[in-house]
Amino acid sequence: MSGADPNDHDLPVVNPTGPLCRHLRHKGMYVYTDGSVGESHDDYDCTMYWCLQTMKGYGPDDDTVGAEDCRNASRSCYEPT
Repeated sequence: MSGADPNDHDLPVVNPTGPLCRHLRHKGMYVYTDGSVGESHDDYDCTMYWCLQTMKGYGPDDDTVGAEDCRNASRSCYEPT
């Protein structure tokens, strides 16, 4: 049987359902203004993300930003919402 070893703990753990970093922004946050505070619109397919700390598509740790990337609590710049 080949494949990734489930006991390999060298990889950072990303919790896909955990809180996003408070510095992550995307256009959908400003387009969906129906008054639903805190509601996520993950169906927004063409999302361009940026970090409020760098105002770019990468964070202060020089790693990319995105819905999955910015749930990684092991990133040095991560601050949960």
